[in-house]
Amino acid sequence: MKRTVQSSIVSTVVIQSYRTVAVPVWIETCMQSVRDWALSAEFSYEFVGDEIFDLLPDDYRQVAVGRIPVLTDLGRLLLIRRALEGRFNRAIWVDADVLVFHADCLSVPANMDYAFCREVWVQPNHRRPHNLKCFRNVHNAFCLFERGNPFLEFYIHACERIVRAAAGQMPNQIVGTKFLTALHNMCGLPLLETVGMFSPLVIRDVAAGGGEAVACLRREIPGPLAAANLCSSLFDGETDGVALNDELMVQVCRRLLAEGFASSSPFSGS
Repeated sequence: MKRTVQSSIVSTVVIQSYRTVAVPVWIETCMQSVRDWALSAEFSYEFVGDEIFDLLPDDYRQVAVGRIPVLTDLGRLLLIRRALEGRFNRAIWVDADVLVFHADCLSVPANMDYAFCREVWVQPNHRRPHNLKCFRNVHNAFCLFERGNPFLEFYIHACERIVRAAAGQMPNQIVGTKFLTALHNMCGLPLLETVGMFSPLVIRDVAAGGGEAVACLRREIPGPLAAANLCSSLFDGETDGVALNDELMVQVCRRLLAEGFASSSPFSGS
């Protein structure tokens, strides 16, 4: 399924993909927030269903079978390349589980020909019980590329090489967070700081209106967030003692849309 919304300006397109059956309500909320943001920014919008996987090379699809994040990591790049080979000068990919809760603060600098986002992942510190630890990474839940930038083709090539070399023995983040973080640590990548990544502990605290994990995250981010990835890869499971179920995810979406996420307490959209 492919759904396209056109605007008066067609220089930028926002692309998303997700299955079209049994879509959780909170995912629909997230995607609607992105569509609303794209419309307000006068961007075009394109939704692609499971046919995203038809773009993948057969051997890549076979090696990464069953690993949706690995399949999607390359699929998004191929969709972006297709858009840039067409009539768009810039393409922005947004994961289906990214919620935009402060659209006015979500902007794309004109001087970036490609960019990823800062991830601060909060989890238990196993060396110090009852304490938390923050890991600073790079995520691609929101990423952008302009036509003619050299990184896109490099990234496509790297995904294919890495996955084929892994021969099925790979974590779900192998060509996403793990690869991009390693690359960033060596050469530095252009990063947006306004689209965060919420770990299960942070999601639980946000839904509850505050807590130690939220406080830990706030200390690590430079300013208010405009959007955040809500970790659907861990949905319907338990991680770090947090069960990410429908009730919790609906609650966190409601609170973020109402109150935003500031870099200081209490919650504020300002």
